Amino acid sequence: MPSAYGPLFRQRLDSITRAWVDGIYAERRTDLPTQLSFRELVAFVPEICDEAARLLDEVATDGEIVAAARAVRSHAQTRFHQGVLVDEVARELTLLREVLNEFLWREGLPEAGGGLGELAAALRRVNRFLDELITQAILIYAASLRPCVPTRDAVWPPPRRRR
Repeated sequence: MPSAYGPLFRQRLDSITRAWVDGIYAERRTDLPTQLSFRELVAFVPEICDEAARLLDEVATDGEIVAAARAVRSHAQTRFHQGVLVDEVARELTLLREVLNEFLWREGLPEAGGGLGELAAALRRVNRFLDELITQAILIYAASLRPCVPTRDAVWPPPRRRR
């Protein structure tokens, strides 16, 4: 199958990013615009869009979508180190989902000839991908914020006893 989404996403990346940034600046439930520089704010958008386009072009399975989200989870790790709250990360990914859904509805792929069935499948894959990115963010924050528990022995799990 020819790559149709990759070129489309690359061609429209600026408009996708602009729409997402407008949403972030309009969103009153986050402090992202005041916490991060513009460059820090938008740095992850091209990588997420490239990965989403690849998943759409390859008609990725659920397992491939989960693996792709794990591969780009560095976004959540970066946001954690930047001091962004987990709900703000979830909100920015939700806004990106809205922008990508609107983009796919607006742009579609008339040259692919798939019609509404192909569009519905593409929307499901994009939504699944962003759901998994939100899940990865929650896992990263949960793992990073676990309280430190002092122990006398730092080896875990303990070695097994021989019988």
